[in-house]
Amino acid sequence: MCAMPTILKMLKAYRFDEAIPLVSQTLREAAAESPERLLGAAREVVAWKGYFGHARQAVASEPYFRAVYAVLGEVAGPDSPAAMAAAENLAGILGSIDKIDEAIALRERVFVHAAGRFPIDDQRFLSLRDGLGFLYARAGREDKWEEIYRNVGLCEHLTPAERYARERGAKVVSCCRPWSKNCHVWVYFNALLDCESLMRGLRLDAAVEIHDHRGTHDGSERGLVCTVHGDGIMGPHPSDAGAGTKMVRVE
Repeated sequence: MCAMPTILKMLKAYRFDEAIPLVSQTLREAAAESPERLLGAAREVVAWKGYFGHARQAVASEPYFRAVYAVLGEVAGPDSPAAMAAAENLAGILGSIDKIDEAIALRERVFVHAAGRFPIDDQRFLSLRDGLGFLYARAGREDKWEEIYRNVGLCEHLTPAERYARERGAKVVSCCRPWSKNCHVWVYFNALLDCESLMRGLRLDAAVEIHDHRGTHDGSERGLVCTVHGDGIMGPHPSDAGAGTKMVRVE
């Protein structure tokens, strides 16, 4: 895709108005050539997500991301993976410039699309759900936030602890795959977990162990992990938690 280096230079220089007609032409020409050519061109275009150090740069980029979304919806189809990737990029920009309602509407559409394509333990699904949950939290839409995390797909060894934490008022704040090794699905709660009392009081399987991580750049956490399935439930580390943080324990 010979135009892409030029487009990238424009984007990195914040010359969004100049990039719009060029990226539109590039995508339309690729679509006219073949579906395979369009797919390749779309992948290169949506790979640039726009990470900005200042809000004014994000604001300036909005028309560009809208244009990419509109063109891909037209030439690839409104429900195509390419258009959904462009919608997710646009949602990220809108969320960063406080256009939360529109960002939520876009990300909800992307999430429904992902839910129909990927299993709930797929990294793409996990990332999209956390992104939507972040927007729900910012908008104060706790009901929607709780709804998308209702089924997190933990293994049978940790389900009793997950259920108990929810029953005690702990809220899921993230469901992700934070580590590259021996990590399947980890659920993060907004409450401290008394791991010893949970293991003892709930009679958890011998496959469940305590995970205690005091990180620096990579954060800190304390919770339970299943050594068979790689699943985990986590809370903040006691050394970092605020004074009013809820504690989940079995008395």
